[in-house]
Amino acid sequence: MLDVLFAASLAFALPQAPHAVAAAAVAVRGDTELTAAEAYASACRRAEEHVRTRWSDRARAALARRPFWVPAGLAERTVGRWIDDLPLAESLRLVDRDDREREHEFGHSYQTTLWVVEEPDRVGSWERLLREHLRQLEQSTALRFGGIAGAWVLLALTVGWLDRLSRGYMTGLLRGLGLAAAAAVPAITFLL
Repeated sequence: MLDVLFAASLAFALPQAPHAVAAAAVAVRGDTELTAAEAYASACRRAEEHVRTRWSDRARAALARRPFWVPAGLAERTVGRWIDDLPLAESLRLVDRDDREREHEFGHSYQTTLWVVEEPDRVGSWERLLREHLRQLEQSTALRFGGIAGAWVLLALTVGWLDRLSRGYMTGLLRGLGLAAAAAVPAITFLL
């Protein structure tokens, strides 16, 4: 009776988190390689590709909620650079590892399977950073479009004033220069 009571108290006292972590783990299988080290490196690359895909999906979902004034190409390029700068390997935790050795007529080959899970605190902080990065992109894009509109108004006023100053002798030339400058303003604004 005492043994049953002791075993029950140990079962309730031990933390259950490792089972929850193991259930959330994803199996990532590397390529078949000739050495165990190459097989492990291949599995690590696959795990990083898996995390990159997960973050690309998260970023795509965040980009679906972007405002209309942020061009899709600009947002995708910005998020792509942000994902490239992330230290993706730091967000993974290795739960388990399985090394399989196969024998062939030419020798041995190895294949490694890693069970990995993303660190929840890292995921949460990086999602906040992604939202902040997208908010900054929205603000800078709105400022750029406002600057373009302001430059066009200033350019129209300047061309109109110069046309009045020249008493209509240079109207065609001024309008042509004004249109060329107006076409150059968005390119200059987005290159800066």
